[in-house]
Formats: sequence, C-alpha cells, structure tokens
Amino acid sequence: MEENSDNGTKYISLQPFIHQVGGHSSMLCLDEATVCKPVVEREQLFYESLPESLRSFVPRYYGIIKVRLIQEGEYITLLASSPDNYSPKPSSTLKRLRLRRNGSIEVEGASLSAMFDAEPAVDDDAATINPWVLKCHKEYITRLMAKLEEEHCPLKSTDFIVLENLTWRFSLPCILDLKMGTRQYGDNDSLAKRQSKMVKVVTTTSAKLGLRIGGMQVYQASSGRFLCRNKLYGRTLTAAGFQSAVRNFLHDGTRLRTDALPPLIRRLEELRNALMQLESIRLYTTSLLLLYEGHHSISNEETSGEKNEMRRSRSIEREERAERANSVDRQDEMLKQPTDFRVRCSSSCNANEKKLFRPVEKHREEEPLTDVRIIDFAHSTHRAMDDRVLYSGPDNGFLFGLNNMIQLLKSILVDADQAC
Repeated sequence: MEENSDNGTKYISLQPFIHQVGGHSSMLCLDEATVCKPVVEREQLFYESLPESLRSFVPRYYGIIKVRLIQEGEYITLLASSPDNYSPKPSSTLKRLRLRRNGSIEVEGASLSAMFDAEPAVDDDAATINPWVLKCHKEYITRLMAKLEEEHCPLKSTDFIVLENLTWRFSLPCILDLKMGTRQYGDNDSLAKRQSKMVKVVTTTSAKLGLRIGGMQVYQASSGRFLCRNKLYGRTLTAAGFQSAVRNFLHDGTRLRTDALPPLIRRLEELRNALMQLESIRLYTTSLLLLYEGHHSISNEETSGEKNEMRRSRSIEREERAERANSVDRQDEMLKQPTDFRVRCSSSCNANEKKLFRPVEKHREEEPLTDVRIIDFAHSTHRAMDDRVLYSGPDNGFLFGLNNMIQLLKSILVDADQAC
C-alpha cells in the first residue's frame, strides 16, 4: 500500500486483486483485506439494506470511495481516500501495480502486456496470476482511456464500492465461482438482454442444474501453481462435465481434498436454511463462491508420485477436450434428463449417511480453512429495496442450484469414503 498526499488528504494507490476468477469488473484493493470495484447503485442499495440473517454469507460492506485517475506519462495511477468506517492495514504484501495507458500492466516491473493481448482461452494453462484478472484490468483501463478521450478533459473521480476481500485469510486460495439459479436476468434488463441471458441458461448447465461454473482456480501441489478455468469453459460443460469439473476443483494434483468437504457442506446447508426463511429475496445473476485453503503438507509418498500425476493431468485434459467436443450434441439430452446428484444407496445406505457426518465431529481440528459466500448483487432484490416488482416466497431458482451442489459434494465424499 502506497500513500500520496494532496492538500492534507492522504490518498492510497489501489493495487491489483490477483485472485479474481470470474465477473467482468476490474477488482482492486485498498489493502490486502479489501477489494474495490466500480459502484453499481442497485448493488450498493442491496448491501445497505441487506437482511440480517444473510450478512454472514456476503462480503462485509465498507462503503463508497472516490477514486482519482492520475496520468503520468505513459502510466496511469488510481488513487483513493480511505472510507470513513474503515482503516486500511498499514502493512501489505500486495504487489506493486503499474497501469499503462495502452491497457497493458506491469507488476513489480515485469510486463504482462503479452498475456493481455490474447483472450484467455477455454483451456488456460496453469498460471501464477489468473489470466482472467489480466483480461478484466485491460478492459477497464481501455474503457477509462476511451472516456477521457471522448470528454477531452481529465476524469476527476469515480465511485468504487469497498468490500471484504474473502481471500485475504488464505495462503493459497482455491476458489470456485458458480453462477446460481435458472434465471440470469434482472427485472430492469432490456428485452434483448433477457433473451441473450435466457439462451445462455438453456444451452448450459444452468437450466438442468441451476448451476454454471463462472470461474475457478485450484492450487496444484504437484506443480506449485494455480490451475485456472474461466466462464467460457463453464459454458461448454454438460451435467456430467460439471460434476467432473467440481471433482477437479477438489483435487490438488496429489490427492482429493476430502478434508474440505464437511465444512463446505455444513456451510452450504446453513445458507440453505437461511434462504428458505427469506420470503421476498431474489438473487438473480449472483455468484456463489466456495473457497478452501490450498496449502497443506504433502507426504513423501505423495511427492514421489510426480510421474503418475503428470499422466493424470494429461488424462484430465483429454477428458475435458472430449467433453467440450461433444457438448453441443449432448445439450438436448442434457435438458431432457432429470437432475440426479443423489447419494447412491445400497444395503449399507444408512451406514454411509452416518459415515458422511461422523468425520465432521471426529476430525474437526484437521479441517482446512473454508468459506462460502454470495457475491454480485447488481440485479438482486428484496422487500426493503422497495422495487416495483415484489416477490413472495423463497428464491426457488437459487435454492434449486444450491440443493444440487450440496448433493453433489455429499456424493463425492461418500464415493471417496467407499473407495478407502
């Protein structure tokens, strides 16, 4: 965090948020515990009138800040004053960011413009910084510069919303961004936008599952790097491909992280209980974030299996390519088939159900850091927002996806338990 002074006011140079896996807004940080993004009035109102029972499931809201754009030769800097109800941390491990007017970025002197020039592909390779972060920064800077040229005058300031950085407690945050529900447009969207969003629902896993991958990063202990996937990848998946992708999210290159499953399942069930009690809320176009700590100790036996892991990685890549190649032909079949993430039962089904929850209490101290939150409320509504459309009953579209996710994680845990 770097500070500048102007007429007695201290300004903070905003730094990059390097763990953004989805969305389209450029995400920046005041310090390592916050993220900032351009304000959307409806989202601001949602945070300010949020139902109390939902507060622990959304990022903490710190208010609005004014961000100034300063041009210094070929570079531009984004400066912000501290919000009234938040004191930025004095020390920071954030990387030094330099933005060029042409839309490229330098991080600690290393140019990343070459990574910007190419659109992140569906099958992005593992990267030390998620390519989606670079894409979002470039698009934002390009829009800013276009606005400056159009107005022929300096852009004095713009409003940003300041939120809790959900990843700041994690050393190596593994993140799954899920677009939730079977409706992906807001009440105020135009007809053209509604139709476009409806097409994306019908042609993806959103229609069948109420779930679609919007982005993902998972730390690979075998390589020491993050494996990244973006929303373009998520749109290619069938229901079966979605299940495989979630299993890959829970695999660190050496083992399936079953230790993260019990706390994630508990948290998702707590969220479900809270949402079932809310009679007017609609979380249209929101994302559900699942996070777990990627750092863990690796045994000698695991590290000695590097060659096996390389073969496994190649196998996963081949499966994903085949899945994408067949996705178009399988869309009709996907929409006709009923959702089935149920835990497979046999004569020992009751015993399996007991085994599913027994480790939660027995090994609670061994559980990794995890989190589950909802983000992106630009099209959400609830009774306190006094919108023209007032809904009654719980958000069944969101709950449909949430239930399917809970069932899928439970089935992965039971399958892993049976394999042991």
